[in-house]
Amino acid sequence: MKYKKIILVLTLTAASLFTLQAFAQSSEVMSKGQYDSIESSQAEYKRDQVQTQKDKNAEAMSDAKADRSDTKAKAKESARIDEEAQDAAKQSKNALKAEKKAQKLRKKADQQADKAEKAREKSDLN
Repeated sequence: MKYKKIILVLTLTAASLFTLQAFAQSSEVMSKGQYDSIESSQAEYKRDQVQTQKDKNAEAMSDAKADRSDTKAKAKESARIDEEAQDAAKQSKNALKAEKKAQKLRKKADQQADKAEKAREKSDLN
């Protein structure tokens, strides 16, 4: 029994040592070709990232220019509407003045007509 345990322990130890040695040998040092391939892949990835960022920036700039153009057009339209509103207010004010003046003149004409009628009646009585 003791021999079996000793043999079992020795077998397990040897197996683990062989396994470790096999794993240690399997991890080879990268060749220059593999290193260059990885490096070129990384460089290409970075170029793609830079190009993507440039595209995003160009799109954002284009959107900003379009928004600016829209804002200018809206401001111009707003100024035109404001000018039209001011003109309409001025016309309304002038129309109100003209109406007040016309009412005043009609009232004065009515008063003169009344005076003339009274004068006619007086002269008819004489």
